[in-house]
Amino acid sequence: MILGWCTVLSIILWGLVIDRGIVAWLNRHCDQPFRDGADFLFSGILPALAISGAAATVLGAFHGLRWEIVFPVVVISMIWRRRDLVAVLRDLVSLLRKIAAQTKSGNPLPALAALTCITLCYVSSVLAQFPSGVADVWVFHIPLATSIIEHAGFVSPQIDHPFYGNIPLFFNLLFALVMMVSGHWTGASVMNIAIFFGFLFLLSSCASRWRACGFFLVATLILSIPFFRGSVGEPMTDLARSCFSVAAVLFLWRYLETRRPAELFHCALVLGGAVGGKYTELQMVGLIGLALLPTLLKRRVSLPLFLSCLCAFLAVASYWYARNLIVLGNPIYPFMFGHPGLTDAWMADYMLELGRAFDPANRHFVTNLATLQGWRDFLHILYQWFLASKPNAFVALALILAGLAVAFRRIAFLAAITAAMFVIWYTVMFNHIRWATPAYLLFFSTGFIGASLVRERMDQWLDRRVLPQIAPLAKIASSPACRVASPVIIGLLAGGLWISHWHRMGGSDIDPGKAKELDVVLGLISVDKYMESHREAYFMYRYIADHDLRTVFQPFDTANTLLSTAYNGGRDGGWQLPRYVLPAPGSDIDAFIRDNQIGYFIVPPDAGSAFLAERIGEDKIVMANSVIARMMPRSSLILTDKFGWKLYRFDADRAS
Repeated sequence: MILGWCTVLSIILWGLVIDRGIVAWLNRHCDQPFRDGADFLFSGILPALAISGAAATVLGAFHGLRWEIVFPVVVISMIWRRRDLVAVLRDLVSLLRKIAAQTKSGNPLPALAALTCITLCYVSSVLAQFPSGVADVWVFHIPLATSIIEHAGFVSPQIDHPFYGNIPLFFNLLFALVMMVSGHWTGASVMNIAIFFGFLFLLSSCASRWRACGFFLVATLILSIPFFRGSVGEPMTDLARSCFSVAAVLFLWRYLETRRPAELFHCALVLGGAVGGKYTELQMVGLIGLALLPTLLKRRVSLPLFLSCLCAFLAVASYWYARNLIVLGNPIYPFMFGHPGLTDAWMADYMLELGRAFDPANRHFVTNLATLQGWRDFLHILYQWFLASKPNAFVALALILAGLAVAFRRIAFLAAITAAMFVIWYTVMFNHIRWATPAYLLFFSTGFIGASLVRERMDQWLDRRVLPQIAPLAKIASSPACRVASPVIIGLLAGGLWISHWHRMGGSDIDPGKAKELDVVLGLISVDKYMESHREAYFMYRYIADHDLRTVFQPFDTANTLLSTAYNGGRDGGWQLPRYVLPAPGSDIDAFIRDNQIGYFIVPPDAGSAFLAERIGEDKIVMANSVIARMMPRSSLILTDKFGWKLYRFDADRAS
């Protein structure tokens, strides 16, 4: 994990160095090219990753993602841009000095914000060590990153699947850049954590003043939602591409506020990253284009700036679409134009799956907004899924309304894009709530911008009435005694709380079943012990590997072999039969059992559910149950876990 973080920070540093020179050149005619060094550091993380990803894309296109090539390129470019490197390091030192100076002057908020950020990153890093229970991670995302490393670049298809092997891979490429150093899937998790916190820094830097307070508000609004918090360390691309998409909107807002050309350039960079990560983000090109259209029509964007932004966007995003156009004849393969390698039946099933709700219980909702019922269902979904039982969502809504009231023109387009994204999600992508991640993230971001605008209106009142009142407290806080006593008191309090919690949880005999994620973070229980008691199939698959059971028949888990490998530290002992290996209809089941040397089988509690039948296929479920029914009379139950999963031993020689 530490090696992964060092790699990510190195990637960001290289991107910042390259970006600083570009920003200085673009803003050369501005009175204030940089708001300040801290703003560049906070807002430049995602553009830096976009630049690093673009450079890696060029190398990967020629199979040049090798250390003997990457390392010299980095060293030479750092020497070439050594002045920018020194400037970035000076900005970092200046930021640390400002935090220390503010603390000495009686303002502890910057230091507390920095400490909070470090703590949140630590917590996210610990939780990222939990192997993901999402099958897509092990079926697509990690194999795609691994394939990029193995090929030192890109091939077509990247993995053995014509669709998933040819989709845009910008974020999988970023995962690969870290994994090629760390050698572990947690490197992808660290990259996702960095992207998410880079977005939080960008959002907090949008406040004109009091960025430390802004970070606390951002963390309160966004990190308190499990919808986002649970995805931070997940090696998936959904949250990452959402951060890039929403960042593009924020950079556009910053450009309209400041007219600094570099803000529009950054908008193009991160938009390219989002589009290079998933086809769905092509919607953002249209939405941002519409928002920028009045400015373009009024010719407030110069032709050199427009061309610079276009080149930045294409440098990050175009490779994936150009490759598909050349190799497959369809830049957005396999949609709309053609799907070589995929049957019409497969595409029909896939389009049906994309166009309807993932959960059958939600398929009665009308998504046609040309009808009154469609609008009723849409508003019902917005309330029940995104607002109900979420106080901070109502706070964000109130802040948006307050922002519209005090500065309508400055925030209206953010609110309009948020509404448009929710409408597009509901009418086009109402398959799962995760497809609404960009819209929901922009919703909270707009709430923060609303709070910033309200605070700007209150600046004069705050400066005249509030700050003089707290001046005596600031003087006390800046005294030497207080500066020494405060960390000591905080340390003693934290230690006391830890010891108290340790005793309350049972001391050295802590019950894993009662443990929470916080207990793993506090070091009271190991990741393995926690996972065994809280993650379905974890204990079962670990037990199978620890006892080297062969061969296990598990047809009810769509990623059984992949999760078995992930849950056992990457070991693949071939313990389980892939779930798709089933006897052909009408074939000899006894011969199938004998030929595959099945000695064990698993029956989960939801083996007969309609949801599982739909995901796996009713015909396959029927065939799987036929095999199990054949083995059951000659089997004995050897293990039942807390989730109701049952492991049976099959004795082929025992009489039924």
